[in-house]
Amino acid sequence: MKYSEWNLLDSEERKNVNWHRRPHIRTATIFTITFAVAFIIVVLGISKNSVVHLNRKPGKNEAFSIAVLFVKDKLEQPEKAVFPKSDFQSNIDTTKNIYHIQSSVKLENNSGQLVRSNWEVDMRYIGGDWAEKSNWQVQAVSIKP
Repeated sequence: MKYSEWNLLDSEERKNVNWHRRPHIRTATIFTITFAVAFIIVVLGISKNSVVHLNRKPGKNEAFSIAVLFVKDKLEQPEKAVFPKSDFQSNIDTTKNIYHIQSSVKLENNSGQLVRSNWEVDMRYIGGDWAEKSNWQVQAVSIKP
């Protein structure tokens, strides 16, 4: 039903017409649904980026997770390496942004057995998002059997 036809109806006929045939209500419903969908998309987009790594120095757990990435780069079979989740030692100098992380890793040797090796990483945080490897300078990585 067009708006011009709606104006021609008397009040009794308007009451008998379904709500979706009323032009103002139909237009308002379409705009409300469109706004709700756009609002949900914006909220989901903002909440997806809610993890903020900037504007703070990384702690020992963050440094450990980055150190594990640098150790994996040095391994021959990084996909088979098993790292502990929280068994590590850290020495952090926050004034100079220098991090020294020590831990162990279980590696598979040529005969297929898991062998434990100790590793150490000395690295420097240069700023930015701590979760990106490019924001760290590796000074030394050593893996000892």
